[in-house]
Amino acid sequence: MLIRLPLALCAVAMMTLPALAQSGGPAIAYTTANLNMRAGPGTNYPVLATVPQGGGVTVFGCTANFSWCDAAFANVKGWVSGKYLSYGVQGSYYGRPIPSAGVYIGVPRYGSNYPIYRRPPPVVRPVQPIYPRYPRRY
Repeated sequence: MLIRLPLALCAVAMMTLPALAQSGGPAIAYTTANLNMRAGPGTNYPVLATVPQGGGVTVFGCTANFSWCDAAFANVKGWVSGKYLSYGVQGSYYGRPIPSAGVYIGVPRYGSNYPIYRRPPPVVRPVQPIYPRYPRRY
């Protein structure tokens, strides 16, 4: 009897660990259209980048109704419209839109303090020196 109780508790813990690992962390999603990544949650913010259709993004959180999601694509972090994101991890919610699956997969929601991002600095390439060419040979 004393051995069964710890074994039962261990079995319950093993079954709940995958669910706990998914909740609250970043989610992987794919875009269903070409999607503008903006500096804040709304169309009044400037566009930072455009995510191509089918591009994979990491979702860190969303607004309360999942209409805008804080995401990262390549080396840019910004806000994308949640209705154009579908969940990208194999399981029962695979392919479902983030607004309908977000609660079940544990995407964090922001109350009112939304992070606002800036444009990434432009890439400065070094100037190549121009060397004079040798005259053509006859």
